[in-house]
Amino acid sequence: EMINACTLSDDVFTITFSGLSKTWRVAGFRSGWLYMSGPKHRAKNYIEGLNLMSNLRMCPNVPAQHAIQTALGGYQSVEEFIRPGGRLYEQRNVAHKLLSEIEGVDVHQADGALYLFPRLDPKIYPIQNDETFVMELLRQQKILVSHGRAFNWIDDNHFRLVSLPAVEELEEAIAGIADFLASYRDVFARA
Repeated sequence: EMINACTLSDDVFTITFSGLSKTWRVAGFRSGWLYMSGPKHRAKNYIEGLNLMSNLRMCPNVPAQHAIQTALGGYQSVEEFIRPGGRLYEQRNVAHKLLSEIEGVDVHQADGALYLFPRLDPKIYPIQNDETFVMELLRQQKILVSHGRAFNWIDDNHFRLVSLPAVEELEEAIAGIADFLASYRDVFARA
């Protein structure tokens, strides 16, 4: 059961933010909410500012608003997704297995995250700039990953792959990553 931090104190004005992406595994809807509790009179101007800003938003995400209602009032278990045979379990395992099979790629299995953070061996893949690397992957293979430094990683040897696409899509994408890395190895080997 999820406990909203705002409900733990009634003498301090508190705001808790939440959303569909992490808590209800509906990434991409870009919908969230906030919950205020405590002595709201102490934050009257702040709340007025929030209301003004929220009213300026002209195009609400209508499908996501329906998902929010279901998320807050509907069935809340993730168990069938994370067991063998479950969608998240199978996607995570396929992504890990396929990435691990690529020469020079080291990746730890995700325990609860919806992404993997592979490391590319710098002796095999001498990447000078990870942002350029992922842009080139996108340009050549039409596969979007995030560069490691975008997550405050200290070197250029990592990228982040989200494991939420269907198993077939992950298989296709990781095959494209493997092809891209093979061509990267070939260029370095010739140098």
